[in-house]
Amino acid sequence: MFSRVAIIGLGLIGGSMGLALRKAKAAQQVVGYDLGRGVSDRARKIGAIEQHYHSLADTVRGAELVILATPVGAMKALLQNLSDLLSPGAVVTDVASTKVQVISWAEEFLPSSVSFVGGHPMSGKELSGVEAADAELFSNYIYCLTPTARTRPTAVSKVSSMVESLGARVRFLEPAEHDGQVAGVSHLPFIASAALVNTAAESASWGDASLLAANGFRDISRLAAGNPIMYRDICLTNSEAIVRWIDGYIATLRDMREHIATHDRDIEETFAQAQHVRLKWQEEQSIKE
Repeated sequence: MFSRVAIIGLGLIGGSMGLALRKAKAAQQVVGYDLGRGVSDRARKIGAIEQHYHSLADTVRGAELVILATPVGAMKALLQNLSDLLSPGAVVTDVASTKVQVISWAEEFLPSSVSFVGGHPMSGKELSGVEAADAELFSNYIYCLTPTARTRPTAVSKVSSMVESLGARVRFLEPAEHDGQVAGVSHLPFIASAALVNTAAESASWGDASLLAANGFRDISRLAAGNPIMYRDICLTNSEAIVRWIDGYIATLRDMREHIATHDRDIEETFAQAQHVRLKWQEEQSIKE
């Protein structure tokens, strides 16, 4: 059991972590901090934290584990601000969607007396904010941890224990390996969704066509409703991997376009391959659940 856990950022993820940790009785005390007006108080009222503070210094004072649950764009300044505030021996972890850049900042700004373990829970909701927090948000989902050669084994053990208390399953990855994989299965889907919505909306017929949009459009456009600032920061901190996946996606689209433009019936094979991969993945997900 942790003595004191401090959560910085009390949105959907931070709030859900607080709820899950308290439900599992994984910490003697869970406290929090959020810059948003009234957010910390709402987090306390729903039971995500026991107490909130108005300064980072008070929040992390004496904390054994500090969880950074802010957007990736805020991580650099946050790590700089925390550098002189953390207790010696404290373990810091994050939940950002990109890891290489965040770990670089952590290694640059945090003192040697503090350990950092990169983390990324592979779960979420369309809804945002602490009001949508759910203690079961991480249950049975993969939670990536990305320790480096500089990460103390004891710190990895502590964060792994925290992840397990959330009900999640730990998956260890190299930071660059993580960023490359999520660029394809998380970041590219958002970009594809946003591109589709913008393409449709820029058509002169969008007003009429939107009346015909049904389940297919709804499903594939869902991600486009995501937080623009969050995805901007993801693109800025994982640009190389994302561009590599976009290039591959464009090549696939060009190939499909050629089949369609030439009335090539072999495009059926492309669709059949996609169907096979999707159904196999869906089956594997069902087994895990």
